[in-house]
Amino acid sequence: MLGQPLQLLQKPGVSQLSIALKMASTRLLQILAISTGTYAEKLSPKVVQSLLDLLCSQLKNLLSQAGVSILSSGKDKEDSKHEDGADAEKKDLRGDEIKFCLLCKQHTAELHLGDFLVFLRRVVSSKAIQSKMASPKWTEVLLNIAAQKCCSGVPLVGNLRTRLLALHVLEAVLPACEASMEEDQMTTVVERLFSLLSDCMWEAPVAQAKHLIQIKEKVQELKVQV
Repeated sequence: MLGQPLQLLQKPGVSQLSIALKMASTRLLQILAISTGTYAEKLSPKVVQSLLDLLCSQLKNLLSQAGVSILSSGKDKEDSKHEDGADAEKKDLRGDEIKFCLLCKQHTAELHLGDFLVFLRRVVSSKAIQSKMASPKWTEVLLNIAAQKCCSGVPLVGNLRTRLLALHVLEAVLPACEASMEEDQMTTVVERLFSLLSDCMWEAPVAQAKHLIQIKEKVQELKVQV
């Protein structure tokens, strides 16, 4: 991991300064978060809250990147219905290639989201941090990672490891919610967890199987056309 920034700097066509700044910012955020989690009881509540707000914003940003490709899929097909002949075939091929690239990017984004949750699990080990994270803002985004679905029934985050990691972080946060969250908010969390259990047992496997078949068909079509 320590050598990764040097490898990234060697990518052609990419600004070295931009990548170096991103890597340095990520490392700095990790250092600040770990330090804050370790000494949270001795720090000012405003300092701790500011860092947690930044981490929550980062988590939401990663979630939006992981879910964008599924949410945007299916638009090209509707647009291509209005065209005929060779132009329509070219547009369909181009649209399929774009979707395939988006799926690859989504998979990478989900892995990054999972890695961030691993890091977040380390930060939330502090009791003081847990009490600060015991809020609807955090429980909502964690539940969205674990339980939110697309209109097709496929989970917004398809990577099982990432969804389980979100539940691990939620597991650490929920005990602290008992003293700070209102009863209706706790009821909402419990209902979503039971709904997630139901989806995992009945709806999600069928939806994911259909989605996987569609992806395989698209890949085969691309291979034949190429």
